[in-house]
Amino acid sequence: MSAVTGSSPDPSTAPRLRRLIVAGVDHQTAGQGLRDRLFVEQPALPDFYRHLAAAGFDQAVLLSTCDRVVVVGMSDAPDAAAAAIRRTLAETAGMPEQNIEGSFFIRTGTDALGHLFSIAASLESQVLGEPEVLGQIKTAHRGAEGATGVGRELGAIFEAAYSVAKRVRNETAIGEHAISMAAAACQVAREVVGRFEQTTALVVGAGELGVLVADKLKAQGLTDIWMADPLEPRAEAMAARLGAHRLAMEEIGRSLHRMDMVLTGLGGAVPVITRDDVAQALKQRRYKPIFLLDAAVPADVEPDVAALDEAYLFTLHDLERIALTGQEKRSHAAIDARAIVEDEVASFVLAEGYRAAAPMVTALRQRFEAHRQQILASNPTMSADEATRLLVNRLLHGPSQALRELAADGDGGARSVPLDGDLIARLFGLAADADDGSSPGAEKGRE
Repeated sequence: MSAVTGSSPDPSTAPRLRRLIVAGVDHQTAGQGLRDRLFVEQPALPDFYRHLAAAGFDQAVLLSTCDRVVVVGMSDAPDAAAAAIRRTLAETAGMPEQNIEGSFFIRTGTDALGHLFSIAASLESQVLGEPEVLGQIKTAHRGAEGATGVGRELGAIFEAAYSVAKRVRNETAIGEHAISMAAAACQVAREVVGRFEQTTALVVGAGELGVLVADKLKAQGLTDIWMADPLEPRAEAMAARLGAHRLAMEEIGRSLHRMDMVLTGLGGAVPVITRDDVAQALKQRRYKPIFLLDAAVPADVEPDVAALDEAYLFTLHDLERIALTGQEKRSHAAIDARAIVEDEVASFVLAEGYRAAAPMVTALRQRFEAHRQQILASNPTMSADEATRLLVNRLLHGPSQALRELAADGDGGARSVPLDGDLIARLFGLAADADDGSSPGAEKGRE
C-alpha cells in the first residue's frame, strides 16, 4: 500500500507572492533632505544587508537612489519585516527611528508586486518614463546577490519586473515623451548659449531630469561638465557616469561665473543659488547670458533670478509648457503603461496559483496511477468493466469517507471543519453535470 500513499505536497508552503514586501521612503512620501540622510552609500551596503539578515531576511534588495530608499524582500511576517527595515534604515543613517515613521510606507503581496513593476517601468519616478531607473534596479539586484544572495523567489520577481519594463518600453511611447522634456531644455539652452562645444555646464544634484539633459547635451557636443552634490559618494558616481569634473557645494557661488549652463535638481530646504550669486556671476561674465534649469521642488534657484538681465531661468513648469504636446502624449502613454502593469500583475498572480497547485495535482495523478497499476497487477484477467468499476470504488473510498466525517453531526451540530460544497462541486464538475443532465441518475430522475 505504500506505493498508493506516495508523497504529498507540504500544505504549509505559501506562494512566494504572499511573502513579498516593499517598504521604505520615496519622493512621494519624503523630502530630498530625508532621502539624502537615508541614502545608503556603497561601502555601507554589506553591513546593511547583514543587519537585514539578522532580522530574518534571507532575500532582500535595497533600492537606494535619489527618488527612493526602499527594501524589496521576502518575509513570512510583513509587520515585523517592515519594522526591521525601518529600524535598519534609521540605524544606518544614525537617526532616531521615529524621524522616519511619518514618511515610511509598506506594501505587501500584490500591492508590493504592482509597485515594484511600476518602479521598473518608470511610472513611480519624478520624471515619468526616465530610462535610468531600470539600470539602477539591476545594479542594486547584482549588489544584493554579491552581498547576501537574492534567492530564487525574489530573483524570479525581479526578472518579471524587468520583463514588464521591457514590455512598457516596447509597447508605449512613455520613454520618448519623458525625454521630450529634456529635448525642450536642450532647445532653449541652445537658443541662450549657442554651440554646446564651446560651453561649460554645472549639474547640481543627481536628479533624473538634470542627468537626462546632461546626457542629451553631451550627445550634442558638450564636453565641459561639472558635478556637485551634497553626498560625496553620489557625486563621485554621477561625475564618473557623466565624465564630469567635481565641484564642492560650497564652491558653487564663487564658481558660477565660469558656467554657461546650470542644471539643478536637489530640492532642499533652502535655495542653492541666490539672486546675489547670479548677479555677481553675470557681472564677472560681462553679462554673457547664463541658462539655468531648476528641476527641483522646492526650488534650488531663487525665483527672482529670472528678473536679472541675461539670466534665463526655466523651471519644470516652463519646460512642460514648451513641450505641451509631449506632456499630453506622455500622460496617454502612462495610461497604457499602467494597464500593462495591471495585466502583468494579474498574469503573475495567476501563474503563482498554478505553481502552488502543481504539487497537489502531481500527487493526485501519482496516487491515481498507483491505484490503477495495483488493480492491473492484482487482477490481470479482469474485464475492463470490472477493472474500471473497482478503480472508481478505490479512488472514491477515501474522499467519500472524509466527506461523511466532515458532514457528520459530531459535536452538537457543529462541525470542526467547514464542508465547502461549492468547492467540491467545482473540483469534480458536479454543477456542470447537473446543468447538462449528465450526472449519474439524471435520466432516471426524468422518468
